[in-house]
Amino acid sequence: MSDDNKEYDGIRYRVEEKSPLVFRVLYAVLVIWGVCFMGYFLFSGWSSHAEYAEIKKAKEARLAAEKLKGGEATAVSTGKESKTTDLAALGKEEFAKRCASCHGADAKGSIGPDLTGKKFKYGKSAPEVTRSIEEGRPGGMPSFKSELSTEKLQGIVQYVLSL
Repeated sequence: MSDDNKEYDGIRYRVEEKSPLVFRVLYAVLVIWGVCFMGYFLFSGWSSHAEYAEIKKAKEARLAAEKLKGGEATAVSTGKESKTTDLAALGKEEFAKRCASCHGADAKGSIGPDLTGKKFKYGKSAPEVTRSIEEGRPGGMPSFKSELSTEKLQGIVQYVLSL
């Protein structure tokens, strides 16, 4: 090993004054792209809430058009009485399909709040829970009014209240 030639194990060490041109160009392009990207999304007024509202509005318009054409989905009438245990079992299945992704499979909370507690932010009675599911809540809870039949909705309510 020779310190004079800067050679170590047969490998010569060469001090570079500048990085390769291709790296400097790529870095400059990345910085310019980053500044443009941040400027667009920070100052353009774009928001995922606005996008969600737009999609929801389009879906509601489509459902209203189907309703006018007579293609309305048949929902279970509210006059039918179902057993609470049947509703809770149906609700458990619907909860697993629609709610578990946010509230967790055990309903202990994930993105959404814990549903096993004694109190809910908007109330823990059947009408209040039904309203939360039907209309949604600010901060992430979407509305399921147009997606659930009355029986499925009441099943989810019964299941949530049984937790």
